[in-house]
Amino acid sequence: MRTVLVLVVLGMLALALVACGGGQQPVVMDEPVPAGAEGAQIVELTFTSTEIMPDKVNIKPGAKVLFVIKNTDKQDDHNLVGQDVGLKEIIVKPGQTVRRLWSAPSKTGEFAIGCTIHPEIRMKVNFQ
Repeated sequence: MRTVLVLVVLGMLALALVACGGGQQPVVMDEPVPAGAEGAQIVELTFTSTEIMPDKVNIKPGAKVLFVIKNTDKQDDHNLVGQDVGLKEIIVKPGQTVRRLWSAPSKTGEFAIGCTIHPEIRMKVNFQ
């Protein structure tokens, strides 16, 4: 009887663990370069707990851009978003390096992009 009870409890625990996974993909800590990145302008960024470095980058209007973003903050997720320039959210987990391909808009000028999780962390992108 005791063995059956232990097996039932273990089975329920296993089911709960599988169900709690919610189908989430595991986090890749060092993402590979995505397909199609050949010839892209490379923009390397680093999130710390208080800033993004560099805080200003120059990008050619209409360029294909490969962002290589590292999060050295050991506690918090960061994201990079630029609604005015069509940059959709790129989430970077603590210790993670992501590589994302993006097509810059064909406009010129200076625009602010940054972390919406930590609104004080901002940077400028100059399209010239």
